[in-house]
Amino acid sequence: MDISEVLKKYREAEEKNIFITDTEGRLLYQSPKTEYDLGMLLDKINKISENFDEQEVLDKNNEIYVNVRKTVIQCGDETFYGYHITDISEYAMLIHEVSCYTNSVTNMSRFQSSIMKKLSMSYDTFLPGLADYCGSEEVVMFIKDKDKVIRSTYTDELVRVEVGNTDGYERFFSLARGKEAEGFFCILNTTIQGHECAVLIKQGNNRIAEDPMEASVHNVIRLFIENSILREQIVHESEHDKLTGLYNKGKYMALKKENFGSPSSIAVFNFDVNNLKHINDNYGHEYGDALIIKAAKSIAEVVSDNVFGFRMGGDEYVMVAVNVTLDEANEIRRKWKLALDKLNEEDMKLFCSIACGLGYGSGSYDYDELYAQADNLMYENKRELKAQKITSHIAE
Repeated sequence: MDISEVLKKYREAEEKNIFITDTEGRLLYQSPKTEYDLGMLLDKINKISENFDEQEVLDKNNEIYVNVRKTVIQCGDETFYGYHITDISEYAMLIHEVSCYTNSVTNMSRFQSSIMKKLSMSYDTFLPGLADYCGSEEVVMFIKDKDKVIRSTYTDELVRVEVGNTDGYERFFSLARGKEAEGFFCILNTTIQGHECAVLIKQGNNRIAEDPMEASVHNVIRLFIENSILREQIVHESEHDKLTGLYNKGKYMALKKENFGSPSSIAVFNFDVNNLKHINDNYGHEYGDALIIKAAKSIAEVVSDNVFGFRMGGDEYVMVAVNVTLDEANEIRRKWKLALDKLNEEDMKLFCSIACGLGYGSGSYDYDELYAQADNLMYENKRELKAQKITSHIAE
């Protein structure tokens, strides 16, 4: 083997795509086999600090990335720079793809983390995180439970509106995933725990930052909604009486500790159903339960944002109204009595009689004293109703 011939071939191969400049950046030599726009490369190299060994440069004319390796050449008192160019387009593209993938994974991880932090919150609190992930100007969620629809919208803040019926919203629940309607793009449409759910995003004039159709996005949202609905069902069952739907005694104790000791004014209503034991003993618990349910319905008719109804157990109920005047408290009692009278008119076979006592306080008051006052007045009313022979009974 003639090594000199090998060296010659090596020099010929290495001479491809090299050039030499002086210290001022003027081109002194370029190899005959140079494939790149040296004018563009020299312009970019001259803008780079002199102290570099290698630099990546984009050759826009040829749409390629090149690696420029620099060598300092000393000849006597003069200094020159030699440059060797290598095409690294495939490598650069791979790095770009990896970077894009990494950013996408990072964004997905951030989205998932933001969602996981809210798993103990309401089913629509993921909407701000979804809007941020997708870069969407508006995100909407529709959820249907029986005959009502709840619409949650996020733009600058999360707004939830309950709609009394499903009219006008069926088109969203029938919109297939990946389809558009009225400027909205559907990314989820499914039934979760008996609730029809639809999640849509509005793209507007901006490009969607991340692909909302990724399976991982769909799965995270579905898991979040399912978890939140299950949680709300569990919380509801733990706080409500199963027979009547009113709050139970546990919820009463929690609200008493957290809320009922600090309002500027408060009204406490104590209720007791008359003659329940007689109904149970003589007609059976089916009628007794119907009597308990009717009593609860009369209380539910006056429950509101500041009026809370509780079944304490058996035939005993409590209602608490916060931040009301004495006149307003008496009006609540009047409306409750009207509701009970209406229920008795609608079902005359089972007549329900309930004794009620009202304790009221404002400013400086002791809640337990008000409760005891309401209890005493309830028993006083019970005696009055008995004297008037007004009691719960079944019409023969």
